[in-house]
Amino acid sequence: MTKLSPKALRFIDAAVAESKDARVKAAWNGFDRDPAKELPDTVARAALSVLQKVERRLRRELDSPSLGGGHAADISNDLGFVCAVEDDLRRQLEPGRA
Repeated sequence: MTKLSPKALRFIDAAVAESKDARVKAAWNGFDRDPAKELPDTVARAALSVLQKVERRLRRELDSPSLGGGHAADISNDLGFVCAVEDDLRRQLEPGRA
Protein backbone atom coordinates (compact mmCIF):
# COMPACT_ATOMS: atom_id res chain seq x y z
CA MET A 1 0.00 0.00 0.00
CA THR A 2 1.04 3.55 -0.70
CA LYS A 3 1.87 6.28 1.77
CA LEU A 4 1.69 9.84 0.50
CA SER A 5 3.93 12.74 1.39
CA PRO A 6 2.41 15.87 2.90
CA LYS A 7 2.93 17.60 -0.46
CA ALA A 8 1.06 14.84 -2.30
CA LEU A 9 -1.76 15.04 0.23
CA ARG A 10 -2.04 18.80 -0.38
CA PHE A 11 -2.12 18.33 -4.16
CA ILE A 12 -4.86 15.72 -3.86
CA ASP A 13 -6.82 17.79 -1.32
CA ALA A 14 -6.87 20.68 -3.80
CA ALA A 15 -7.86 18.42 -6.69
CA VAL A 16 -10.65 16.79 -4.69
CA ALA A 17 -11.95 20.21 -3.67
CA GLU A 18 -12.31 21.07 -7.38
CA SER A 19 -13.91 17.72 -8.24
CA LYS A 20 -17.64 17.40 -8.87
CA ASP A 21 -17.58 13.63 -8.31
CA ALA A 22 -19.37 12.88 -5.04
CA ARG A 23 -17.91 9.36 -4.81
CA VAL A 24 -14.36 10.68 -5.10
CA LYS A 25 -15.04 13.33 -2.47
CA ALA A 26 -16.61 10.79 -0.12
CA ALA A 27 -13.73 8.32 -0.50
CA TRP A 28 -11.04 10.96 -0.04
CA ASN A 29 -12.76 12.88 2.74
CA GLY A 30 -13.44 9.65 4.64
CA PHE A 31 -9.72 8.94 4.81
CA ASP A 32 -7.61 10.26 7.70
CA ARG A 33 -5.00 12.09 5.65
CA ASP A 34 -2.09 11.27 7.90
CA PRO A 35 1.18 10.86 5.94
CA ALA A 36 2.01 7.85 8.12
CA LYS A 37 -1.12 5.96 7.01
CA GLU A 38 -1.29 3.72 3.98
CA LEU A 39 -4.01 4.35 1.41
CA PRO A 40 -6.74 1.76 1.02
CA ASP A 41 -7.38 0.86 -2.62
CA THR A 42 -10.67 2.79 -2.76
CA VAL A 43 -8.91 5.96 -1.64
CA ALA A 44 -5.99 5.33 -4.00
CA ARG A 45 -8.47 5.02 -6.91
CA ALA A 46 -10.13 8.30 -5.94
CA ALA A 47 -6.74 10.04 -5.66
CA LEU A 48 -5.60 8.65 -9.01
CA SER A 49 -8.83 9.80 -10.66
CA VAL A 50 -8.43 13.42 -9.56
CA LEU A 51 -4.70 13.48 -10.27
CA GLN A 52 -5.34 12.34 -13.84
CA LYS A 53 -7.57 15.38 -14.28
CA VAL A 54 -4.87 17.61 -12.80
CA GLU A 55 -2.33 16.08 -15.17
CA ARG A 56 -4.53 16.84 -18.20
CA ARG A 57 -5.06 20.42 -17.02
CA LEU A 58 -1.33 20.97 -16.47
CA ARG A 59 -0.53 19.58 -19.93
CA ARG A 60 -3.05 21.98 -21.49
CA GLU A 61 -1.47 24.87 -19.59
CA LEU A 62 1.99 23.88 -20.83
CA ASP A 63 0.68 23.92 -24.40
CA SER A 64 -0.54 27.50 -24.03
CA PRO A 65 1.38 29.84 -26.36
CA SER A 66 1.07 32.73 -23.89
CA LEU A 67 2.80 30.86 -21.06
CA GLY A 68 5.84 32.64 -19.64
CA GLY A 69 9.12 30.84 -18.95
CA GLY A 70 9.00 30.99 -15.15
CA HIS A 71 5.42 29.84 -15.00
CA ALA A 72 6.16 27.08 -17.50
CA ALA A 73 8.93 25.78 -15.23
CA ASP A 74 6.58 25.75 -12.23
CA ILE A 75 3.90 23.90 -14.19
CA SER A 76 6.46 21.44 -15.51
CA ASN A 77 7.66 20.72 -11.96
CA ASP A 78 4.08 20.23 -10.76
CA LEU A 79 3.39 17.94 -13.71
CA GLY A 80 6.43 15.80 -12.93
CA PHE A 81 5.37 15.52 -9.31
CA VAL A 82 1.78 14.60 -10.21
CA CYS A 83 2.98 11.94 -12.66
CA ALA A 84 5.28 10.43 -10.02
CA VAL A 85 2.43 10.19 -7.50
CA GLU A 86 0.17 8.69 -10.18
CA ASP A 87 2.83 6.04 -10.86
CA ASP A 88 2.95 5.14 -7.15
CA LEU A 89 -0.83 4.82 -7.03
CA ARG A 90 -0.90 2.68 -10.20
CA ARG A 91 1.69 0.32 -8.71
CA GLN A 92 -0.61 -0.18 -5.73
CA LEU A 93 -3.71 -0.68 -7.86
CA GLU A 94 -2.07 -2.77 -10.59
CA PRO A 95 0.15 -5.34 -8.86
CA GLY A 96 2.98 -6.55 -11.04
CA ARG A 97 3.29 -3.21 -12.84
CA ALA A 98 6.90 -2.07 -12.77
